[in-house]
Amino acid sequence: MTNVLLTKKYKSREAGSILTDLSEGEATALETIGVGQKLKEEEQPAPKEKAKKDSAE
Repeated sequence: MTNVLLTKKYKSREAGSILTDLSEGEATALETIGVGQKLKEEEQPAPKEKAKKDSAE
């Protein structure tokens, strides 16, 4: 799914609003007709695993 930032008013949405979870085809269509631009998806980094510490006794 893709997010699109609207650069012009579109279907009662103001310019500057973000449309979320659009299919790739819909996002490309909005970009093609000139009313929006695709936003790069920010990848969530994988959580770092805590190193297991062996307790030396």
